[in-house]
Amino acid sequence: MPECRGGRNFYELCNMKHLLLPLLLVSNLMVFSGEYRLNSNVNKAYDCVLSLRLNEAAGILSSEKKAGTGNLFIPYLEHYSDFLKTIISEEADIYETFKTSASERLSQLENGNKSSPWYQYGIAQHYLQLGFAKLRFGHSSSAALDINKAYRLLVRNHEMFPAFAPNRTALGLMQVLIGSVPDNYRWVARLFAFEGTIEGGIANMQRVMQDEALKSEFPFLKAETIFLLTFTTFNLSPGPGQSAFAEMLLNDSNNTGLISGNPLLTYSKAVFLMHQGKSSQAAELLTAAKFGANHFPFHYLDYLNGIARLNALDYGASLYFLKYVNHFRGKSFIKSAYQRLAWAELLKGNEKGYYAYMQRVKLLGNTTLDGDAQALKEAESAAMPHVQLLQARLLFDGGYYARAHEVLQSVSPASLPDERSRLEYQYRKARNHHEWGKTRQAIEEYKNVIAEGRNQRYYFAANAALQLGLIYEKQNKPEEAILYYKECLSMDYDEYRSSISMKAKAGLNRLRKSP
Repeated sequence: MPECRGGRNFYELCNMKHLLLPLLLVSNLMVFSGEYRLNSNVNKAYDCVLSLRLNEAAGILSSEKKAGTGNLFIPYLEHYSDFLKTIISEEADIYETFKTSASERLSQLENGNKSSPWYQYGIAQHYLQLGFAKLRFGHSSSAALDINKAYRLLVRNHEMFPAFAPNRTALGLMQVLIGSVPDNYRWVARLFAFEGTIEGGIANMQRVMQDEALKSEFPFLKAETIFLLTFTTFNLSPGPGQSAFAEMLLNDSNNTGLISGNPLLTYSKAVFLMHQGKSSQAAELLTAAKFGANHFPFHYLDYLNGIARLNALDYGASLYFLKYVNHFRGKSFIKSAYQRLAWAELLKGNEKGYYAYMQRVKLLGNTTLDGDAQALKEAESAAMPHVQLLQARLLFDGGYYARAHEVLQSVSPASLPDERSRLEYQYRKARNHHEWGKTRQAIEEYKNVIAEGRNQRYYFAANAALQLGLIYEKQNKPEEAILYYKECLSMDYDEYRSSISMKAKAGLNRLRKSP
């Protein structure tokens, strides 16, 4: 769900005399960049777009349009607003409206001042957002062409205006995406001559957050960059320093109001907390968030709240999953939500309710995302999860390691019914010991999981290898880490493959580029 922008030397780049800079800042007049006019109305509209107050943004932009200034932020932000509607709602009619409006808005942007740092940047963002929307709706070939155009424009703009902070954020996102392409798709990056790494992209965005221009010239960049930094950090398992930087931004008291008033940033912080095993804090954050009719509906927050609560074995989580499947008109995470509704029934001892919800997993949603694909696989197998292993899994996901340990201690391995559950039992012990800080035990248990599960189609052995790579990388043992990252990537399995492979590849890239 991603992204607009300038730089510390903005006025020099526009060939304005140095003496004008303090006068403009003191008088708080418009900042002119070709036909992009970053005035108070635009800043307010930008804030409304980023916080999903899209009707309010439309009203401001309509007033700006009536002024007849030809301000190119109008088509830029209208396109941005429609992009967010499209990505968040996943509704086909909104997508069609977005595509229909795109050509006219692009024509307006292309008529701008070509000597402005905003010119190539604005067109690049147009193509990037259009490409992401097409990807969401399965139009991958057309999306690739748009994203290629965006990349070229951003690279050229960076060469011409290296201090232009907005371009660094967008280019940083592109570098992260390029760096995370799985090996079997690297030919696409080579074909388009894409260059970028996850670390380089994140570093670019970190520099933007430390740029003084963020406050004085580009206030909207703060929310955008925090969202993109946290999004890439929790999805790609970067190094400890990168995680710490994102955590610092999310916990900074200066950002509390910004996050609480912004559904996208609330989402980012909640998912970041959940990835750190802090589901109770995530549930508190999501429950406290009050986004009403003035915000565009972001139903995914209900899904997240359900996950955070179910991880504590709180069966009230079902209410949030039901709100999600009843109100969200898209297809993402629908199968996953019904799977979790089924789990809640199973944990309550209602096997009939479990099978009823798993039937809906078969019928509704799609399998574009790993979680939905795994939910369908469980439904089609007709094999109920082992209740205690499911409890241990959920408690582990929530960061309740002592409780998960107690559940696992109550399981007799000999009583487990099949090969998968016996391997999962070993895997659950390893994961719980690892995150609980009992690393030595976890290492031996991970190795056992790999030995027993290397040739099976389950994800347990692959993720065990990934986790060993992360452990050894943290312990500054690069040779061992590379060995296990490569082993992870060599395995053939069906579940969560894209996300596990992406993280293993990111680990290899970090170590290959380290001194």
